[in-house]
This record gives sequence, C-alpha cells and structure tokens, in this order.
Amino acid sequence: MASIESKKYHRGYSLFKSLVHTFVFMLVFAPQITERLKYVLDEILLHRFGLSYSITDKPDYFNASQTPKINYSQELIQGCVNIPMVDLLFQETIAKQAIEVKENTYWRKIFFSKTYSEIPDFKIDTSYLPFDLLAASFYLLSRYEEYLPTKLDEHNRFKAENSLAFQHNFLSIPLIDYWLQSFKKSIHTCYPKLKLNQGKFTQINSIDIDFAYKYKGLSPLSKLRKFIGSAMKGKLNLLPFYPPEKDPYDQYLFLAEAADEKEIETIFFFLLANYGNHDKNIAPQRVEIKQLVQTLHKKYTCGIHPSYKGSLVNKLYQKEHQFFKEYTGADARLSRQHFLKIKMPDTYVKMLKMGIEHDYTMAYSKQIGFRASTAKPFKCYHLLEEKTLDVWIHAPCLMDVTLKYALNLTIDEAKQTIKRLKETVSEVDGEFISIWHNSNLSEEENWNEWRAVYLSLFE
Repeated sequence: MASIESKKYHRGYSLFKSLVHTFVFMLVFAPQITERLKYVLDEILLHRFGLSYSITDKPDYFNASQTPKINYSQELIQGCVNIPMVDLLFQETIAKQAIEVKENTYWRKIFFSKTYSEIPDFKIDTSYLPFDLLAASFYLLSRYEEYLPTKLDEHNRFKAENSLAFQHNFLSIPLIDYWLQSFKKSIHTCYPKLKLNQGKFTQINSIDIDFAYKYKGLSPLSKLRKFIGSAMKGKLNLLPFYPPEKDPYDQYLFLAEAADEKEIETIFFFLLANYGNHDKNIAPQRVEIKQLVQTLHKKYTCGIHPSYKGSLVNKLYQKEHQFFKEYTGADARLSRQHFLKIKMPDTYVKMLKMGIEHDYTMAYSKQIGFRASTAKPFKCYHLLEEKTLDVWIHAPCLMDVTLKYALNLTIDEAKQTIKRLKETVSEVDGEFISIWHNSNLSEEENWNEWRAVYLSLFE
C-alpha cells in the first residue's frame, strides 16, 4: 500500500507531466488577447492536448507563419483550423447570454453557432467549425451561469434544473470532452502529423466522513440526544450507552479494500466541525476522530470536508483546517464541501487562501452527471476579477444518496447507472469519480444491499 506521501507525489507528478509538453507549437490568431481567451486556450491546447501556443492579433504575422495555426475570428482563412468567433471572450461584464442549443450529428449539441459568410473552394487542407467552441467551453467551465441571478435551493446552492445542461439534456454526458475529441479530428485535417495528448481513463473512489461513528466517541450530551430521539420515535435505543463492539459506521476497511484490490485510489474527506444543524459528526476534539484521521492518513489520500457552517463563517473554516493539520502534520491540499455547497467564486477563493490545490465538490446533490460538462480536471476561473485561480476542480458524476433518495433507483437501476457513467467517462479518457459515505453502508440505516452497488464500481 502506498503511503500518503507517495500518493501525493504521484498525484503531483501526474499533473506535472500533463503540463510538461513537447515542443509542439500552435499559433492562434484573435483580434484581441484577453484573460478569458488565455484561460480556455490553456485548458484545451495546453492541459488537454499538450500543445504550447502563442496568440497574435497581427494578421500578416499569422498568415506568414508556417507553424500549425488556429484562426479565431469572423473571417475564414485558408490552410488552418478556423473557429468562428462570438463576443463572449472579449466582454468585460457578466450578463445573460442569448444561447440557442442545437442538435448536431457530429458535435452532439452545440451553442454559440456561427457560420461564415462565404466558404470558398480551398486549394489546401482547411477545417472550420460550425460554432464557437472556445466561448462555449468557457461558458461551461467557468460556470458562467452560476454567476447569474437565479433561484437557489434550500441550502443556497445553484440548482441543476436551472443549468443549461439539464434544460437541454446533456447533463448526463461530458459534452466538452466529446467536443474536444471532434476538435482533434479538425486539427488533424490540417495537420495530420501533429501529435496530441490522448489522455488516460482513471477512477477515483471518494468517501465523505460526515459521521465517523454512530456510537463510538459520543459525548454524554450526544448520547442523551440520541436516546431521547429514539424514545420520541417509539423505538427506545440503549446502544448510545451500551455500544456494540463494532460500530455500524465503521465501514472503512470494506470501503478501502474493495478499491485496493483493483488498484484504485481512495480519498477520504473528514468533517472536523463542532455539532450543528447540518454538521453532526462527533466533535473534532475527541480522541476517536483524531485516531481515525491519523490511521487513514497513514495509508490513503485524505482531505478536508469543510462544514456547512464553516462555509459561512471563515473562522470556523480555518479552525477545521487547523484540526486537520494538527492530526496529520500536513496542510490539507484536497477538499470537498459538505452538502456540496459551492458559491462562485467565493468558495474557491477561500480554498486558495487555505492552500487547497484540488477540489472535488463540482457535482449536484439531486442529479447525477457532469455539472461542468467535463470529466477531466480543470482550473477555476474567477469571473469577477477575470483571472485563473490555482485550484484544480475535479468533477464527480454520481453520489450514493443521489442514486437512492433523489432518483429513487432500485439496486439494479443503480448498478446500471454506474456502469453507464463509467463507460461514458472511459470513452473520453476522463476521471470517473464517485462520492460515498461510510455511514450509508450500514444495514441499520436502511441501506440493505447497497454494499453490492458499491462493489459494482469496481467491476
């Protein structure tokens, strides 16, 4: 079993390799060079394709260049890749966009459609797209729609139902990743010998520890609270005072070993907050939680699971990070927000200040699929300040409670859903990330047979 230091090294090395490229160069023409444009070119050309690039706004220089080229403008140019331009990447405001999503046999779904006024009979290889791939990708990756006024849910979260992906039936696919597969073909039409990164399918098993134990480590007040609660339901429970030898929520060995057998990485996210309406783990000061964190941290990748209240109160957020560092001897570098609470861009600004490098929150609680329309990690873009934040966003595509409670799936339906999503992510060489909870594999919590659903992840 790799140590936590080893896992962090391999994570960092893998990311480093994706940023160390061959000396393959792409020249991009655009009428203006903006931070939005540089961000999306970084994501597509640099991070995904492994291409170094530069941008020029000088037509004569672009036309004279003999390097591989992309023309991003409203005029079609012979002998290169052409992407028709809309205004989004050159705007300096955040405003509701006029978006018409169209079905397309080759590109699946497209928006920001744009046609050239004249398409001549080219004498050399030329390719052109029917829509502004850069602006459309930027809109989805930056989570532009989450900055716009909209009705939030009961936890002040952006609702899946208000997203472009949900409304136009592409939430279930990583649309950007499919676009980029087709875009590679457009590039190879002009430059067949150009080598582009292929990517590699990976699977990440992630566990949120909202409730470390059901009975173990409870304070006297928590024991009394559980006892009174059971009495009020007419199901008197004395186990808080006389706990079983093995706690029902102690499912850590089962969770980890199933992934270990397939050499799949498991990440544990710890909720280290005092008791509250939505934060009900045992107190972070308890020796039981400290020992659990230390035990798992020795063998597995671990991160912070910032609390519901901590997402609202900075001092609490900082205190939770302090607990993590005290117990592990290291700063938290990975995180996932409790209740999947994201507020763009505030949540990621806070992460950056606390040294978070990788976040795994980009998912919906009541719908499965791809919130940012990608199954690959990407950097966060701060639309209010027009800059890239040095936080990598990883997007889970399913969660146990979503399958069981929000979608009301049967055991077989849940297994088939997992299989379908895994196959979809594999098609685009993405990261297949799922969210599970140790407390949800206890038979006491009416999760009978869901252990089989969990195991189906690794088939």
